[in-house]
Amino acid sequence: MNSRTSTPNQAAPSLTPSRSAETPSRSSRLLRAVAPPTWSDSVLERVPETPGRYQLRGVTGILFILFGAMKAFDFTMPVLVGAPGLQVNTGAEGFAQLLASLGMPFPLLNAWFVIAMEVVIGSALILGPRLPATQLITRLGALALAGDMTVALLVGIRQVMGMPVVLQGMPVMNQFWRLPLELGLLVSMAYLVWKPVARPQPGMPHLVPVPAPEPERVF
Repeated sequence: MNSRTSTPNQAAPSLTPSRSAETPSRSSRLLRAVAPPTWSDSVLERVPETPGRYQLRGVTGILFILFGAMKAFDFTMPVLVGAPGLQVNTGAEGFAQLLASLGMPFPLLNAWFVIAMEVVIGSALILGPRLPATQLITRLGALALAGDMTVALLVGIRQVMGMPVVLQGMPVMNQFWRLPLELGLLVSMAYLVWKPVARPQPGMPHLVPVPAPEPERVF
C-alpha cells in the first residue's frame, strides 16, 4: 500500500496588501499637506475677492479712471482747477500747465504719465481678481496710486495753509471738498498695499486635515 506523504499546511498568501505598503503614513501625508507653495506659484496666482473688497476695488478704480478723464478732456478742466473763467489749453496740455505752475519738470510728459497711470491702474484695480498675479498687480498698482494721492493731498494742504497754486495770475484748486476724497483714496490704497488679497498670504503654511483610513479588522 502506497503511503501518503503528508505535507504541512502552508499559509495562503494574503491577498490584501499591508496597510503600510498601500497608503503612506498619516504623518507623511500631513507633512505633504502643509508644505507651502513656491514663491512663483504665489506671485502668479489668481485670487478671487470677497464682495466687500470687490466694492472697494470698484469704487476706487472708477474714481481714478474719472480723475484721468478729467485731466485728459477739456470739458472737465474747470472742475479740475476750480476756476471756471481760466483760459487754458485743452486736454493734457492744460493739465501740463497746472503741473508747470507747481514747479514740476517736464510737465507735458508727466501729465500724460499721470493720466495713463490713473486710467490703466484704476482699470487694473477693478479687473485684478480676474487676472493672474492678483497679489502683485494689486500691491504695485495701489502703491503707485498712493503716491499719486499723496502729492494731491500735499497740494490741498498747501491751499489750506494759505499758499494757493497760481496759474496765469489766478489762484486755482481752492476746492476743499477734494481733501476728504483724496484722503479716503490714500487710505484705501494703503490698505490694498498692506493686504492685496482677501485670504492669508499663500506663502504661509496651513494645516489641512487629512482623514486617515480606519484600521482593518482581523477576524
